Amino acid sequence: MLEAEVDEERVGAVMNRVRSTIGDHSGEVVDEDSWGRRKLAYKIGNKSEAHYHLAHLSMEAQGSKQLEATLKLTTDVMRHLLIRQD
Repeated sequence: MLEAEVDEERVGAVMNRVRSTIGDHSGEVVDEDSWGRRKLAYKIGNKSEAHYHLAHLSMEAQGSKQLEATLKLTTDVMRHLLIRQD
């Protein structure tokens, strides 16, 4: 989830950073879907809306720690969740 104030250019920049991190660890973005700006189920801080973006990734396990760190340091990212799928 990205900050609601983020424009499409910054969304693209965040996704390019994610793709770059994944590529650095021999991975790829298999599928991605931008859901756009939506109302949050509950407020996060003072925020009630966010840009939702879903991406299915294929990468090695050690790359997930670097991706996690990248997402935590990106100020436009409000929340993220990485799930390992068998």
